[in-house]
Amino acid sequence: MSQDQLYQQMSNLSLDQQAQPVQPATTSRKHKKPARAFHNVNGDGFTNGTTAAPMNDNMQYGNPNTPQLGMNAGSPYNNGMPQHDQVFTPQQVNSPMLNANGMQIPNIQNAPNATPGMDQFGNGALQQSVAPNSSTASHYVPTQRWEDQINYLTKTFQTMTDSVPPLPTTNFYSVDQGSCNPKTMSLTMSNIPENETLRHATKLPLGLTMQPFADLITLNDTGTPCITFRDRDNTVKAPIRCHRCRSYINPNYKLSYDSSFACNICKVKTRMPMDILPGVNNGGNGATLDDRPEMINGTVDFIAPPEYNAIQGEESVPLHYIFVIDVTSLAIENGSAMAVIEAVRQSIEYIIDNQPECKIAIMTFDNKLKFYNLRSDLDAAQEYIVSELNDVFIPFFNGLFAKPSESINVITDTLRKIEDFIRNDMGSPVPNNCYGSALQAAKLALSEFTGNQGGKIICSLNSLPTVGNGNLSVRRDDNLKQSLVCDNEFYRKLSDELIRSYISVDLFVTSGAFVDMLTVGCPVELTAGTLKYYPQFQREMDDHLIIHDMIENISSIVGYQALLKVRCSTGLTVDQYYLKSNEYSDRDPMIPVLTKDLTLDVLLKYTDKLKAQDDAYFQTAILYTDINGKRKIRSINCTGAISNNITEVFKFMNQNALVRIMIKDIIRTLGNCDFLDIRKNIEQKVAEILTQYTALVNRNPNGLVLPDALKTLPMYMLSFEKADLMKPNARSTRGNDRIYDLFKYGMLNSSRLSYKLYPQFVPLHAMLEENDLTFYDANSKMIQIEQQSVEELSVRNAYNKLLNGGCYLICDGERVYLMFNKNTNRMLLQDLMGTDPSIGLNEITLYGGILPEIDSQINEKARNLINYWCEVCNKQSFPIVLLRPEIDQYYQNVISHLLSEDETINKIPSYDKFLIQLHTKIQEKVKKEDYIKVAGNSKSHELFHQQFVQF
Repeated sequence: MSQDQLYQQMSNLSLDQQAQPVQPATTSRKHKKPARAFHNVNGDGFTNGTTAAPMNDNMQYGNPNTPQLGMNAGSPYNNGMPQHDQVFTPQQVNSPMLNANGMQIPNIQNAPNATPGMDQFGNGALQQSVAPNSSTASHYVPTQRWEDQINYLTKTFQTMTDSVPPLPTTNFYSVDQGSCNPKTMSLTMSNIPENETLRHATKLPLGLTMQPFADLITLNDTGTPCITFRDRDNTVKAPIRCHRCRSYINPNYKLSYDSSFACNICKVKTRMPMDILPGVNNGGNGATLDDRPEMINGTVDFIAPPEYNAIQGEESVPLHYIFVIDVTSLAIENGSAMAVIEAVRQSIEYIIDNQPECKIAIMTFDNKLKFYNLRSDLDAAQEYIVSELNDVFIPFFNGLFAKPSESINVITDTLRKIEDFIRNDMGSPVPNNCYGSALQAAKLALSEFTGNQGGKIICSLNSLPTVGNGNLSVRRDDNLKQSLVCDNEFYRKLSDELIRSYISVDLFVTSGAFVDMLTVGCPVELTAGTLKYYPQFQREMDDHLIIHDMIENISSIVGYQALLKVRCSTGLTVDQYYLKSNEYSDRDPMIPVLTKDLTLDVLLKYTDKLKAQDDAYFQTAILYTDINGKRKIRSINCTGAISNNITEVFKFMNQNALVRIMIKDIIRTLGNCDFLDIRKNIEQKVAEILTQYTALVNRNPNGLVLPDALKTLPMYMLSFEKADLMKPNARSTRGNDRIYDLFKYGMLNSSRLSYKLYPQFVPLHAMLEENDLTFYDANSKMIQIEQQSVEELSVRNAYNKLLNGGCYLICDGERVYLMFNKNTNRMLLQDLMGTDPSIGLNEITLYGGILPEIDSQINEKARNLINYWCEVCNKQSFPIVLLRPEIDQYYQNVISHLLSEDETINKIPSYDKFLIQLHTKIQEKVKKEDYIKVAGNSKSHELFHQQFVQF
């Protein structure tokens, strides 16, 4: 059968299962209501001689006479625009919540146990009985996202009884039943195969994905409980721990009447310390758990005693920041030096208001290092210059760091004098920078001042370092380096020293010129820092971006000096942590600075066969110091059922965790950067996974049937193939774009990664129902649309699905783009942004990258949508970037990344063609019996000996 014939039969493939209709979020009568009725659209809003008709209730904002681009046989860009309930809960909520429309969210009520013999805290076999949501059956990502959010408008996620977690792009309320929220930690498989043979038959990895400090939405909104154990002398003591495996007390510890407990991880029984016995009634009535948060919550913080401090005998201190600013002539010329200074100024204001115990220091560098005395009793700024770059030193101690609230006057004067230097020194340019020596000096300053307790370096860089330690003057961008591993000894050694000193680096690169980002970014990657890249920096357009990003980074910090440990039930153990700083080993990682966005992926392996019908338990413990200097332990617990049924294993997959680990494993094994071969391997792996499902579960090789839990797996992996990281390297292996994309996969949390792989397009020109894009709940967390609006708002990322003259809000996890062209209805733009319809498109601006607040329905809906994306992505705000063809110079580059379903210039197929190719490969494999059989031999039986190979 030819490819064309297969394409004609595409509609016959069993890609979708019809979902049951979801009841609307409210019961009020709905009717279509235009955002603004009867606009006079004749005139300047359209060009090219297009005649517009008056708007009526059935019209869109877009020109009704403008065809979709897919109907045009010419260029793929026309005028530059692409054409184209069940509620389970262990407790009673006394005060019902109301949604934004005044409707009561159902009270959670006492529900029966998930299975006979399982108590409310999960003791006993936990059989996953709640199937994946039928509402997420679509194999198209946009539809799946909207339907999943609609499903969770009227449903609360129960952490012990619900199996498959919501999508990472879904906001939902949860109830902690003794197992953590899936945003905090979740398994790739909720039903865990009983042995490696069964796991290998799925061709999927067993692992964990965790975002330990994610912002959560809970019904009681009490936050993470913080617990202090004290002895009879009121001295802080260590939390109760298992004597054998050292796990921390959790809801699945089984307390007994003889003042002992059985550990759920290793099953060993341990005597309870009598002087800190938590709520056990010695009168023989057993343990009372109601007032013990650690026994009813899956995630808790414990206050750590002094023996848990990072440096023995030393008290922990609040976090220290040092701002390191590039003031070379190149940074001055493109305006980034002044923009960074303004970002530092506003960041310090944020620290004063939100992190008052933290201290800051300021440095600048070009071909010299400059330190600034911030002592509060100074009348004016004092500058100290260090020209010795090969053996850096700190010229003074007292006043190097200061509390900004106490030294705000001298800090303000210091920043003003740096700005004066930039303005007055333009005649004597200094193009060279000593970035490596600057990092050394900042590291030395933090170590000396804090006593090796660590801190945060926030640095800007505009050009390749050419003087001092770590100079890279001989580096150039070519394809001779066939590895994406930093090979510079200076930066590798410096990174190791930073990790051991608990110091993390954030880097802001403000130039599109080659800076050898793989090398200069090595300290960022290995210290769990954040890298931001502005390739076409222009101060008048981009200064708000760097200000936003710097404050965002600082506001996300929750602690530092962290050590992490994952413990598993007997029979399972950690195979590797996906951290380059840990060399992808099973060693417990050290994390210098913790943020809300920090997301870690862990691969597990079998050490023994598990017992079907039992539960497997997992605990992540993080020992850290919060930003105020308080030492804590965060304990995160989750549970999975053990199964010997491959159908049940496939049924309860967690696609988000699987995609993350599959991508991390590909990055770990990039090898010689043969990206063409790597892409072929990705496609082969996806085909193998779906072949196993087709042969062992579905047994219908004639149709392409995707597992409910993995409906969009092919799309996400195809999108990864099209990423900058995976582009051909005929001319460049270490270009800025490729390396920045590589770093993103280690920095992005799950929701941002999902939007990066498949950005969300929302058409603002579409006619919306009254309640579409409004918040369902009173807390403004969950956005709603009517079921009948799903199809219209589910815009696929393909050029022939976009309307010429349309107006789209687009989220890629880092920015929100507002896309429109010269055919877009100018009345819509006026309602949306308050712009004068008579001005040219190139004159439209958004001050500060913020959508102004206007008294119009479409403006309110757009702001609701942006706020919703902020909630989902754990961000305080999103900068909005205009995206206009033939006006914005970055348009072509951005749009090529956003349209992830289209065929690429290097012949990576479109999504529809990719599904056809998968179907063909699956049919061939099934016909040849080229798959792993659960019982008996197969043509792939030789793979069984590879016990710990996950793919």
